[in-house]
Order: sequence, then C-alpha cells, then structure tokens
Amino acid sequence: MFDTNGGRAPSKRVAGPKRKQGIGFVGKGAGFIPTGDANAMPEGIARSGRGGRGGRFVARTLIPLFVLAALVGGGYVWWVRLRPVQVTVNGTLQSVTVGTTVDQIKSDEGIQTAPGNYVSVSGNVLAEGGGYPYSVSIDDKDVGYDEASAYKVSGGERIAVSDGGDRTEPYTAETVTEQPKLLMDGNVGAINYISQWGSATVKDVLTGQESGEQADGTVHEQGQDCVITVKDVQPRDNQKIVALTFDDGPSQYTASYLQVLQDKGVKATFFCLGKSVDANPDAAKAIVDAGCQICSHSYDHPDLRAAEPQTVLDQLSSSFSSIESATGARTTAFRPPYGSFTQRTWLSTRGVATVAVRWDIDTEDWKQPGADQIASAACESVHPGSIILMHDGGGPRDQDVEALPRIIDTLQSRGYAFVTIGELLASDDSIPSSIASCDATMPEGAIWPDEIG
Repeated sequence: MFDTNGGRAPSKRVAGPKRKQGIGFVGKGAGFIPTGDANAMPEGIARSGRGGRGGRFVARTLIPLFVLAALVGGGYVWWVRLRPVQVTVNGTLQSVTVGTTVDQIKSDEGIQTAPGNYVSVSGNVLAEGGGYPYSVSIDDKDVGYDEASAYKVSGGERIAVSDGGDRTEPYTAETVTEQPKLLMDGNVGAINYISQWGSATVKDVLTGQESGEQADGTVHEQGQDCVITVKDVQPRDNQKIVALTFDDGPSQYTASYLQVLQDKGVKATFFCLGKSVDANPDAAKAIVDAGCQICSHSYDHPDLRAAEPQTVLDQLSSSFSSIESATGARTTAFRPPYGSFTQRTWLSTRGVATVAVRWDIDTEDWKQPGADQIASAACESVHPGSIILMHDGGGPRDQDVEALPRIIDTLQSRGYAFVTIGELLASDDSIPSSIASCDATMPEGAIWPDEIG
C-alpha cells in the first residue's frame, strides 16, 4: 500500500508479546549472546552496586580471606623475626630472639671483655686498648670482628665471646725475592760437607704506614739457606774402621805405596794436586786402577784461606778437571792445603765442591822424624772413624813408605779395617749418600749464596 504522496505505506505490525531489549540466552548453555542493550545484564546476574546480591556474596568471601592472609603474614613475620631460639653463649644455654646480634647478646648478658691493642706490623704496641673490643668464635670457628659484630643468630649456635684481639696499623706490601745465605752447622770436625743446598724465598714485606717498621708478610715460595755441616765421622755401631790418606801426589813414591797397600789387601785415599796429575797422569790412573780413591788437594797448593774468590774457584775446578781427564773418575771432594778452609772460603767455591776432608791423626811425616816415629804417631790415638794424614809428595817420602806396613799391621792387630774416605763417610748414617759418593753436584734449581748468614 502506498500513501497519497506516492510512497510505500508503512506496514502494519501484528500485535504480540512485548519483548524486552537486553541480553538473551541461547539455550541452556553456559554462554549467552548479546541481543540488545549492552548494559543490560541477564536475569540472576546483578551488577555490582547498592543492593546487589552478588556484592554481598563477594564481601562475604573476601573478608575471611583478608583475615587469613593477615594471620598467615603475621605468623611468617613472627617466625622469621620474633620467634625465640636457643644458643650457647660461653658454655651457657640462652634463649634469645632469632636475629639477635652478638653485640646485643654481649650487652644483655653483661659479658665483660678487655680490648686488644693497636700494634705495628712488627707487633709493637702503638696504643694500649686500641684494638678490637672483643673476639668471637661461632661453632668453634674464629670469626673476624667485623663479621662477628654484624652476625645474627639463627638458633643452635655455640658462641664464645672473649677478650679482643690486637688491631694492626695500616701498611703497604711489597713482594721481594730473598736470596739464601751460607750457614755453618758445627765448629769442630774433620769433615765439612754441604748438608743443605740453598734456594730463594719469595715473600711480601710489610711496611707500617704509621710506625715505618717492616715485617714479613705472606710467603709465596719458601726457600732455605745453604748449610755446611762440620763434624767427625761416627761409624754406625762404632765400627773399627780407619782411613789412610796421602797428600801432594802423585809422585815417584805412588807406585811404592800402591804395592804395599796391595800386599796388605787394604785401600787408601790419595788427595792429589791437579798440577801433579797433569805431570803424572799414569800414576794418577794407577791409583784408581788399584781400587783406591782419588780426590783433589787443589791445583798447586796455595793457602786458599787467603786467596781471592776466583782463585779458590779456579783451584778446585782445575784440579777436578785434571783428575777426571787422567783417570775417568769424577770427584767433588777435596782436602784444603794446610787444612785451611773457612766459611768465607766455602762461599767462594760457588758449589763446585761438596765435601772438604781434613784429618784427626797427623803423623807429622813432613818433619822427617823417622819411620818408627811416623808409625807410632799414626797408631797412637786412633779410634773408630779416624782419618790418618800422610804424604805422597812435597819432599822425600822414603820414611813413609817404610812406616806404612807397620801402621797397617799394628792397626789390623787391634781389629781395625782400612777403608777409603767415601766408604768412611758412608758408614755415618747422618751423612747423605750423595755426599758419601764424593761426586755430588749442585742440584738443578739450587742457588749458591752470595753472603754469609
């Protein structure tokens, strides 16, 4: 139908149930589809606001939760910060609040302590009572003052509070390398030997900023001094052994000595001059071939005690080299000319020699007193470990050659056996086997001293 104006007439609505615009549910499911006013709520669901049943429900639900949370939170705070715990303080069980500090315990329990002193790096007192107020150990472990004063107990600890420790002045530290020194162990004895080789010490040296004093700090590498031991040989079980020794060879008399020794079935030690070895290499080789021992008596017999350091070194090195070249035998043992060898002389050796051999029985054969007197002097004061001094060169030695069989017979009749110097040294358990070998050398990494300690 059209109106009179030529337009379509409005259709006529059919009367029916009046529908409310809003949100309509589709079926019985949990979801719903908006069908109208977006602000409309489905029946049974109230918007929050005055008089809504949902608001009362939420309030009734949240209030107990807030109360429970408050109770739980308060309990946590109580557990963490306020609960009582037990600790043992200086042997007595105490109940304190968790988290209590040592300072508080000390104050509450009235524990009296005396402070330490304020000291220099060397330990000298700079201010009495200027140290730490008290000392603390927790579970038998010492705790530094700063850590102890801030410590909070958790329960079960064993705490000991005592007088305070000293507090050291501020200082600077410098790392230095300290060279070994040469020390002598003992004053009297026929044997001098290197009982300990030297090595460097690397350490911190502390310098006090107030006192200016210096003291050793941390040791990074522990070194040691070089030690020369001086002693007489003490054979194990007091064995009746003795060493015959001949100086200044080889000479024209060497073959005669070796023949007597061979006839008697004994051995001896020859301290030879490098110069004489160079002049008589065959005689030097004969000594070794006979089973006797050959060692140095310097190169040409100077008094090494008065010699320059380089001279001492040259005298020993040259004689050792001469002996090895002539005989094939290596040695670092020597007898100092005139028996003169001091700590200062040892310093000059630079470690090329390891054992110096003197004597305790001097026949004084150099005086040419006659064969009987030489034999008597050799046997008169002999004891286990004795070293008898005779000569193979430096003058006429016919009296010595004549006296030698008598000396051997007399001492053998007393139960003595004749050994070389190396064998004599080996009989003393206090002497290292390397030294007894008479050919030891300075170990790799060892440092020879530059000064006497």
